[in-house]
Amino acid sequence: MAFSEESFKITLIKVWESKYPELYKVTKALNRSNVFIEYTSLFTRREWNTYCAILHIKAPFEFNNILDLHKDKLFNIAENLFGKQDDYYLTNISIDILVEEYDYVDFSIFGKSETIKKSIEDAENFIQLGKYSSAIDRVHTTFHGYLRMKLDELEIEFEESDTIMQLYSKLHNSLEEISSHKLNALIKSSIRSASGVIDTINTIRNKHSLSHPNEEIVEEPEAKLVINLSKQIFEYIEGRV
Repeated sequence: MAFSEESFKITLIKVWESKYPELYKVTKALNRSNVFIEYTSLFTRREWNTYCAILHIKAPFEFNNILDLHKDKLFNIAENLFGKQDDYYLTNISIDILVEEYDYVDFSIFGKSETIKKSIEDAENFIQLGKYSSAIDRVHTTFHGYLRMKLDELEIEFEESDTIMQLYSKLHNSLEEISSHKLNALIKSSIRSASGVIDTINTIRNKHSLSHPNEEIVEEPEAKLVINLSKQIFEYIEGRV
């Protein structure tokens, strides 16, 4: 054929952006999709001895609805771009779900009580399905329990009513200094700044997750970012305390 499938995808995205700049979610979806063309042995009935080609767009689950909604527009652009390639015409478009590889986030280091173990199990199940927004509540519960557990181990007093932010503040203030005084100041500053991540997961859980009847739910990439950042903070604490 005269063009590669990657070239076809890039051109399709560029034409879409020029024609429908306001529909940026479709552009985002196409960028994250696998696009390929199936050349069939089915006759087109359009010209003698010509065959059907099908444009397949495999997109992450969360983008399938938006692509399906604008399926006809996408096909019109794709059909014009394709034209006639050898004995083939583009006659159909198929929007399918892309099977993705999801990162495994291991929270096993926090699993030292039955309550935390159950939260971890639920969180990991959601994460393996790519449902990071659903995992937010369980990760919040895991961290809350973990902070209480570490403060108990260190014999640091806290109130039952303490929030996750208050618990984190009491814990990171107990971290031992490292040998380099200059580096120590930088690390302590970073750990204090990381409280913003803890505050974010707390706010998302309370106001933007499925744990409450919230109107605006955090999207998967942002939920994944917050979960992974939180895990890195607690892995550091686990190694230092």
